[in-house]
Amino acid sequence: MREHPSQDWPEVEGQRASWGSTVRWAECDAAGIIFHGRVFEWFSEARVAWLAGIGVSYYRDVVPSGVDLLVTQAGAHFREPLKPGDAVAVEAGISRLSPARLHFAYRVWREGAMAVFGETQHAFVMRSRAVNIKKAHPSLYGALMAGAGRSEEI
Repeated sequence: MREHPSQDWPEVEGQRASWGSTVRWAECDAAGIIFHGRVFEWFSEARVAWLAGIGVSYYRDVVPSGVDLLVTQAGAHFREPLKPGDAVAVEAGISRLSPARLHFAYRVWREGAMAVFGETQHAFVMRSRAVNIKKAHPSLYGALMAGAGRSEEI
């Protein structure tokens, strides 16, 4: 299987996380292939795993603090079909971070081959308003920067 050029998958620095699952029949369409919308649920799980890997619980730290990671854009590129019973690993990492925005890049692996790759873009929001997270929640911003392996915005 050929690899995609590097520009197809945004460069990720710092920590990466992996979340695993097995494709279930209920996640597939009538042709027995993964329903495309399910991978965005997997991306969400991998994002939560990435946060846990840097010591931040999305459910105990982020949500109770009033911070929302509003999805502003999401995309996925499907290279290989995924079928019921396929074991998958979803790799996630930060591809861009600023006080206003956060981008995650993902790769879905099956048997050592990349089957899907994608990205989600987020805005930091509190009380339904976009915020500068560096000012509004400096400890969260610091943890994100450290997890991204950066000392300045990327």
